[in-house]
Amino acid sequence: MKIQYVCKDVPLSGAMQEALEGKLGRFDRYFRAWEEVDCTVTLCIHQDKKSLEVAITSTNGFALRAKVVDADFYAALDLVIEKLDGQMRKLKTQLDRAHKHGSFVDNLMMENIPSDDTLDLEIVRKKKLSLAPMDVDEALARMDALGHSFFIYLDSSTGMVNVLYERADHGYGLIEIDK
Repeated sequence: MKIQYVCKDVPLSGAMQEALEGKLGRFDRYFRAWEEVDCTVTLCIHQDKKSLEVAITSTNGFALRAKVVDADFYAALDLVIEKLDGQMRKLKTQLDRAHKHGSFVDNLMMENIPSDDTLDLEIVRKKKLSLAPMDVDEALARMDALGHSFFIYLDSSTGMVNVLYERADHGYGLIEIDK
């Protein structure tokens, strides 16, 4: 696994880097030896707390991401690792229940990932949408009026389905579908 560090207003000490590499190194066992896996660690300071974000991606499109804000870097690191482990267990459990293995999953060492038997996934509601063409400003206004954290709409200029969502930093994000 290749680890890249992005530090914003925070120096990365040797002890911090050693702790990161030691804890993130255990994720190597989840991937096949020939699979290229990249990890980006972003460390920032927000007021008096440290923000630690870890994104793990492989060349075939598999991605994990976790972010934690804590006053202590090492506590944040432990929480990020816990979140990433939880995501791996959840993925394995979902795939085992669906009996589906394919694409990026074939590159994971599924036997090395512990299962999460407490996970109970059930669709409790289905909803149909009829998408009306609109621009991003109208979509944002409708999303705000509904009080939702995301909004799916048909872009009037491209004719493609887009997703507008509220980010954790209270900004907005836009997912545009590529043809």
